[in-house]
Amino acid sequence: MSKIHWIDVHPTAAAEDLRQALAGWGHVCEDGPGDGTLLVVADAPDPRWIPPQGSEILWWVASAEPEAVSEVLALRPGWVVRQDRPLEQVRGCLERLQKRDLGSEGWLRQMIHLATMDELLRPILVRAVQLAGASGGAIWIRKDETFFQRCGGGFAEAPLSLPEAAALVQDGQAWLLCPGEQVGLLRLREPRTGPEHFMGLLREVEDLIGKAWHLEHSQALSFADDLTVANNRRCLEVELPQIIREASARATSVALLFVDVDDLKALNSLYGHPTGSKVISRVALEAKHMIRNQDRLYRYGGDEFCIVIHGGTAFGARKLGERLIQTLRQADLIVGQSRVPISLSIGVATYPMDADGAEHLLERADRALFRAKANGKGCVVLTTA
Repeated sequence: MSKIHWIDVHPTAAAEDLRQALAGWGHVCEDGPGDGTLLVVADAPDPRWIPPQGSEILWWVASAEPEAVSEVLALRPGWVVRQDRPLEQVRGCLERLQKRDLGSEGWLRQMIHLATMDELLRPILVRAVQLAGASGGAIWIRKDETFFQRCGGGFAEAPLSLPEAAALVQDGQAWLLCPGEQVGLLRLREPRTGPEHFMGLLREVEDLIGKAWHLEHSQALSFADDLTVANNRRCLEVELPQIIREASARATSVALLFVDVDDLKALNSLYGHPTGSKVISRVALEAKHMIRNQDRLYRYGGDEFCIVIHGGTAFGARKLGERLIQTLRQADLIVGQSRVPISLSIGVATYPMDADGAEHLLERADRALFRAKANGKGCVVLTTA
C-alpha cells in the first residue's frame, strides 16, 4: 500500500469521498506534509501551499486557472485535477505521478484535461517566456491559410498570411508549433536566450497542440450554423457554461444579447422564404462585423440569435444592440425592385448581475426580449430596466 500525505488547505465535504476512494485503491492517507506524494485540497493551486517536503503533488482544487497551474507545476512536479471531475481521474493521475509518467515537461501533460486550445496555449506561452527570459510573447493559430493571434500580446494583432509567417520564421523572429502541419506560431519579445532553451518545450507539447487543433477543427464543423456565419445552438449550449465558469473564476462579467428578427413570418409571406433566409444571413453578418474576436455569435434557432460579450456590461450591451438595430434599419435588403426592411428586438441580461449561471442568463435575456416585443419591437430592453 502506498502512502499519500494529505494537506487540507480548504476543507470540503467531498473530500471524505476522495479519502474513501483512495483507501479502496490501496492508498493510506496521512495528514500533514511528508516525504513522497502529497495531495493538496484547496480552492485553487497556489505556490503558498507547497511545503518543503514531498517529491510530487496532486492538486485537488475547486478551480484551476491555466496560469496558476503552470506556476505551481513549474515549482514541483505534479498534476492538477478539478473537484468537479470524476474521482477515477484522481486515481489515474496518482498512478502516473508515482510512475513518473510525466515527460520532460510533465507539468504540461496534465493540461490535456483542460480540453480547450486556449486553456492549453496560455501555460505553454508562460513557460516559453520563462525559458527564453523574454519580456512577453504571443501565439498565433492557423485557420485555413491564415494565422490568428490567440493568446499573449505585445505584437500587432493583425492576422498573418502563410508567406508572412514563413518570413518571420526564416528571420528568426518566430517559431512554428507543429511544423509539419504549421498549426501555430510563437513570437517572443526581447528573448535573452537562444531558441535551444525553449524548442524542447515546443517539441514536447506538439502532440497536445495537434490533438487540440484537430478537435477544435472538428468541433468548428459541427458547431457551424448551416445558413449563417454564426455558430449553432449546440455550440452555445457547450460554450456558455464554460464562459460563465471562466468569468466566475476571474471575477469578470458576461453580457448576453438575445436577438429576434421582427415579423419574419410576414416577410416570408410577402417576399418568399429565400428572402427570409437572406434577412437572417444579413443580420448574422452585421452582428459578426460588430463584435470583437473574443466575443461569440450563435444562431439560437429560426430567427433568433445570441451574442455573448466577454467582460460585457448592461450599458455596453445595450449600446451594441442599438447600433445593430440602427445599422440594419438603415441598410434595407434589396430584392428585385423591392426594399425589404429589417427590424430587430433585443433582450439583454448580464452575469453575475442578473443571473447566477448559464441557463439562468439565457432565461433572463429571453424574458427581456419578450418585453422588447411587447414594447413595440425594434428596441433593446435590459433585464434590470
